[in-house]
Amino acid sequence: MDARIASWWDAVLAGEGGEPHPVYGERISIHVAGERLEISGELERREDRDQLLEEARARVGHGIRDVDTSRLKVAQRRERPGVLEQTLVASFPDPATAELARKFVLEHGRATPKGEAVVDHQGSAKLRDLLPPEFVEDAKKRLDRGEALLILRIDETDAFRVRALLDEGTRSKWTIATPPEIATSG
Repeated sequence: MDARIASWWDAVLAGEGGEPHPVYGERISIHVAGERLEISGELERREDRDQLLEEARARVGHGIRDVDTSRLKVAQRRERPGVLEQTLVASFPDPATAELARKFVLEHGRATPKGEAVVDHQGSAKLRDLLPPEFVEDAKKRLDRGEALLILRIDETDAFRVRALLDEGTRSKWTIATPPEIATSG
């Protein structure tokens, strides 16, 4: 288990559960009732629920006897993954910051990009391969200002959540989402 997550669980069990979960944030709530750990909320994917349960069950025998997940749900998705893709573009002061943002989004966005790149002024020729033509000029203007771009091509069902992370979680200088396109295979 990641050290940050283990530390968070330690704080929860010590009664200092004021911080949101390092990965799932405020989408979940944890309450210790005697020797019972009660988890509630809603997660995006069954894999997220399974991971959270694994984390919680690792605490059984360490002051916890039981884990109650009766109020922990997995969101019912109406969209079908794999049909449409979107390209998200965010600008940052430099390539190192864009790379940190990439790592943050991949960890917290719970999405697997179909394509990803960090592009600086020297790589501006790549933009034509990475973006629809109508977005290339705006992206080049950002590069001309000395900024670096993080470009992610992701499933359209994940786009809203990942864009919110880019806007709010990384404090990008500029963020756009291209219109959805039919998903490419591979």
